[in-house]
Amino acid sequence: MLSAYDFSPFSKIGDIGGGRGHLLQAVLEAAPGATGVLFDQPHVIAESASLASKRLSLQSGDFFKDALPACDAYLVMEVIHDWNDHESIAILRAIRKAAPRHAKFLLIEELIPDDPGPHWSKTLDILMLSLLGGAQRTRQEYAALFKAADCSLVRAVDTGGISILEAVPV
Repeated sequence: MLSAYDFSPFSKIGDIGGGRGHLLQAVLEAAPGATGVLFDQPHVIAESASLASKRLSLQSGDFFKDALPACDAYLVMEVIHDWNDHESIAILRAIRKAAPRHAKFLLIEELIPDDPGPHWSKTLDILMLSLLGGAQRTRQEYAALFKAADCSLVRAVDTGGISILEAVPV
């Protein structure tokens, strides 16, 4: 994924629902001029306290209730597929509310292809629905979620399986 997308233009990158910070650490290594904010639930952030540095800050909270950090780019990796459309739009709206006008949303998800036939993402869709009430989605379905959150899908970057869906506030 790091070779498929250039993170260097961003000065502050937020990883929303970023867990233990593995993705954000790798992105900051690839973009040495950037700083990052890892945002996740309080117990996750408490377990990740050792990650804090001059370039990586930690912020605990609930993306349904708490203010998110203002950043140039927002990483949201395999979070939206955990939620139904209503909750997914609420997460995207929370990011949109915090986002400066120039920010980019970088949603990292497995896309369901438009063509018929078997595909891993279709199996994952069934699992997400049955286990969490979430969904894997097509590019068009993600575009609709972004639109409902006052954002616009600009492009999808295939990284060799998973995609980076880049969107901007409108």
